[in-house]
Amino acid sequence: MKIVQFHNPGSPDLAPHKKMFEENNIEFVQYPEFLSQEEQLECCQGADAVATSILKFPREVIEKLPDSVKCIVRTAMGYEIIDVDACSERGILVCNVPDYAMEEVSMHQVALIMALCRKLKHYDLFVHSGGWTRQSMIHGYECRRISCLTVGLLGLGRIAKNVARAMMAMGATVCTYDPYLSRETVEALGVKFCGSKDELLAQSDVISANIPLTDESFHIIDADAISKMKDGVIVVNTGRGGLVDTNALVAGLQSGKIKAAGLDVYETEPFSDVNHPLMKMENVILTNHVAFQSTEASRELEYKSALYAMQGAMGEIPAGAVNRQCRK
Repeated sequence: MKIVQFHNPGSPDLAPHKKMFEENNIEFVQYPEFLSQEEQLECCQGADAVATSILKFPREVIEKLPDSVKCIVRTAMGYEIIDVDACSERGILVCNVPDYAMEEVSMHQVALIMALCRKLKHYDLFVHSGGWTRQSMIHGYECRRISCLTVGLLGLGRIAKNVARAMMAMGATVCTYDPYLSRETVEALGVKFCGSKDELLAQSDVISANIPLTDESFHIIDADAISKMKDGVIVVNTGRGGLVDTNALVAGLQSGKIKAAGLDVYETEPFSDVNHPLMKMENVILTNHVAFQSTEASRELEYKSALYAMQGAMGEIPAGAVNRQCRK
C-alpha cells in the first residue's frame, strides 16, 4: 500500500507519522503541491490514498486517477478543492478534518468581535503614532457595552456554539438562523431562535456567517443582506471568503452602514493588495487566514490526516469521510 502527500513548506506535514505507516506496511511519499495536472497524475500512480493541502482535485483529474486510489484526504477543515461528486462516482472517499481547531477558530472570532467592539486597532495605531498628547482623547466610532449587544450567528455548528457560549458569558444576547436546527434545540442552548435570515439581520449588532461555503451560501452577506442590517453593524468572517461579497462590504463600510469589520478569510487569497480599500481602513481588522493556528491544533490536524489516509489506504471508512455513502 502507498500514501502520497502533496506538501509544501508551511502546510500540514504527515511525515512525522511515517512510523505509523511503516507499522502497517504502507509506503509514504511526498511531492510538492505546485504541479501541472500531468505531473499530479503521474505522482498518484500506485497510490492507495492521497493527501492534499492546496493542490486541487477537479473532475478532470479525478476521472484520470489510477484505480488504486481509494481515498483523498484534505488536510484542512474544508474540502471545496476536491470534486466530491466525481470521487463518489468512482467510489473514492473524500475526507476532511472538520474538528481539529474548534477552540482556536471560535476564540479568534470572539477576539475579532471584542477588538472591534473596543476599537483596539484605533487605539493601538493612535498610541504608536505619538498622537496621544492629553488625557481622554477619543476618536473613531463609538464603543458599545457588550451586554447591550446582540450577536447574530448565521449557522450554529460547533464553532458557532463556542462563540455563542463565550459571548453569552459576557452578557451578550446571541441569536441564530440555522434551517437545520429546531427552535427547541437552539433555545436549549440559551440562544435566540430566528426563523429567517432577514430576522437575524434586522436585530443583530454583530453578524458572522458560520457555515460552509456552498453554491447556496456564496455571498450570503451581500448588498441586499447589508441593506437589511442595523445601521452601525459589525461584520466578522472567519469561515470562508466567499461568504461575504467584498465589494458590498467595502461599500457598507464606506457609507457607514457597517461600523467595523474583522476578516480572517478573503475571496482571493493571499490578500496582499496594499491599495485595496480594506487595507486603508482603521475600522477593519485583517488577519491572514490563521484562525485555526495553534501548536495543539496543528498536531491534531496532522495526526488525524495521517490516520484517515492510512485507514483509507487500507480500505476502511475514516471518521472524516464526507461521502461515505459511495461505499454502500
